[in-house]
Amino acid sequence: MCYSSSIYKPWLAGQFRTTPYPTNMINPTGTIGNVLGDARAETDKLLSDSFVETPDFLALSTTNDFNFVVGRRGTGKSALFIRLQKFFRDNRLWVIKDAPKEYEALELHATIEKITDDYRQARAIVRIAWRVSALITILCEAEKHYKFCKSESYDYLNKFKTNHSSLLKSSTFKRCTQIIQTCIKPSESIALIPSVIASAFEVEHLQKNISAALVHIKKRIIFLFDNLDEGWQPRRTDSAVLGGLAATAAEFRDSQSPIHVLLFIRDNTFRALSVFDQDFSRHIEGNTLRLRWNKDGLFHLVALRLRKFFDIHDIENDTKIWNRFAKNDISYKTGFEKCLQHTLYRPRDILVLLNCTYSIASRSGRKEVIESDLDEASRQISQDRMQDLLKEYETVFPGLELLILHFKGHSAVLDYEKFTMELETIISESTFSDQKESDFAILSNAKQAFYALFSIGFVGMHDVATNNYIFCHDGSPATIDVTQHDQKVCIHPCHWKALNLEVSDLQDIPLDQIHDDLKTERNPAVQDFRMKLIGQLISELPKTPPGNEGAAQFEDWVFRAVRILFSGKLNNFQLKPNSNSVQRRDIVATNNGDKGFWRRILEDYSTRQVTFEVKNYEKIGPDEARQATSYLSGPYGNFIIIVTRGKNEGLTESEKSWIKEMWDQHKKMIFTIPSDALGRCISKLRKSTERFDYTEDFLTKRLDIFVRHYLSLKIKR
Repeated sequence: MCYSSSIYKPWLAGQFRTTPYPTNMINPTGTIGNVLGDARAETDKLLSDSFVETPDFLALSTTNDFNFVVGRRGTGKSALFIRLQKFFRDNRLWVIKDAPKEYEALELHATIEKITDDYRQARAIVRIAWRVSALITILCEAEKHYKFCKSESYDYLNKFKTNHSSLLKSSTFKRCTQIIQTCIKPSESIALIPSVIASAFEVEHLQKNISAALVHIKKRIIFLFDNLDEGWQPRRTDSAVLGGLAATAAEFRDSQSPIHVLLFIRDNTFRALSVFDQDFSRHIEGNTLRLRWNKDGLFHLVALRLRKFFDIHDIENDTKIWNRFAKNDISYKTGFEKCLQHTLYRPRDILVLLNCTYSIASRSGRKEVIESDLDEASRQISQDRMQDLLKEYETVFPGLELLILHFKGHSAVLDYEKFTMELETIISESTFSDQKESDFAILSNAKQAFYALFSIGFVGMHDVATNNYIFCHDGSPATIDVTQHDQKVCIHPCHWKALNLEVSDLQDIPLDQIHDDLKTERNPAVQDFRMKLIGQLISELPKTPPGNEGAAQFEDWVFRAVRILFSGKLNNFQLKPNSNSVQRRDIVATNNGDKGFWRRILEDYSTRQVTFEVKNYEKIGPDEARQATSYLSGPYGNFIIIVTRGKNEGLTESEKSWIKEMWDQHKKMIFTIPSDALGRCISKLRKSTERFDYTEDFLTKRLDIFVRHYLSLKIKR
């Protein structure tokens, strides 16, 4: 948020405010609030006076052709939702609106997930539950009409209300959950649940009687749903909840009932639905209106709001109004188009940008904005978005920050091959001295790193067929199809300023055709992708044959595992660093010795260079023990780790005796770790809150067992 600090007013006599007023309170011109209104329709005081009646609005308000209104975040769905309510009510239509709370949506999603993870089964259950819930909501509205009691359906509907009185006070979303929970029977087949719900609530008879009552009282119902992305994640069950509601809307339309349903859906949610729902083209696609804005529409939107700001109502020319606000290089329509270059052609983008730009101008005591104000505002907004992005992923995938910041000062558009070469350089040259770099070992290659950046919307791919850049922020199933190495990759425009990116020619980047849905919240797909990679690594272990046949494969597995687990605590990992020497150590890493287990190793065993010996068999014997001891001298200290294929974490009596003998005779600690234990430590990384604690605890307790028990035993041969 921007702040204005040139004028302060006393709170009380002799006392003055020492911090600046935020722009949403006051600015030096005396204007209260953001000059172009709030970016959120729900709190925008200028919406009623400055709403642009676009062709989209006219289509929705004058026809029944559409059930689905789809748009990216910030394209005006909520504004349209609010304005349509007013229009329908002004025209004496009954409007029922429903915007679920997050906790209501999460409860419904969780209820379905407990029953099934199959999309078609989940959609069938939710579809009938939605239909019943919507009909009950309509019944509660219809009974308020004075003619309702004279309807032929009155007796049946009144009895229905009495029988199901416990559901009447709930919201449509909550009621949908209650209906499903009421009809679940543990012993019953999942496939029977829809018919159980239909029978319990006599849904066909209920709809027939409600439709008859609406005809009798001569009323048509408009059902508006917004905020359908609350609690939504790109999973089958979550999409099935929306798919069921979409099918309900189609049913009301196909039955030609006096009930019309409009769903306002975010673009990413809609795209996921198109993937999961096999009936998408039949029920949904043909009844969808997509919200899009062009330069002229946005210019008119801004001009309407500036008229309110300047209190000018006798000038119809939008350019003249704009020139009252913008001067020099950003005046006239060409200047406004310069402003649009810092946006994705969405109302929210331009309102936020111009509000901030004006606030910056206000600090200098000016009522007009100039290009330097615009540059500062766009940079500030870009930096804020970058920080939001990094904060959201600092626990889920902290290594992403290192990948993103590497591109600071680069070109905004690169060939896919060049972009992935940059990623490969980051991963291959990593010393793993930073704990965040452990994620590079999880990613393992540039292609997987690119997918991670694509999944959070940092980069988009150029679609040659449509000349669009496709961005993904939601984790909905998306295919990265790179058919040519020179295919273009574009870093998201909202990050250009924060990263000081070079943009050679904006004409080559159609900003108004960027398909994305930027949302500052954690993307579960990134965490799911990371978990998938961890799972793949763990699953590779049992597939590796023991002995010489799988020795090289096992060595690579251990090398990757220790980098994942110990990055930041150890650094500069090397595989076979002295392969030409007589003493050929398998893996060596430098011990930072900052704290915990590894500080203990440095202080108690004088080990700055930590050696990992990799043995692709279950047990160690005297030869392995003597060989390991021979490696320990100078900076390698008196501590070595041997990773084995042991099935148990405990040691055989023979192994214990050799470990004790090497300690008694040479004061060298041979510390064995079975590979399954390393795999378990890696599996704990799936829970970000336990990322490094479990491994530290395991190593500390295991070393205590070696010291307290194995080193005090009597040697047995």
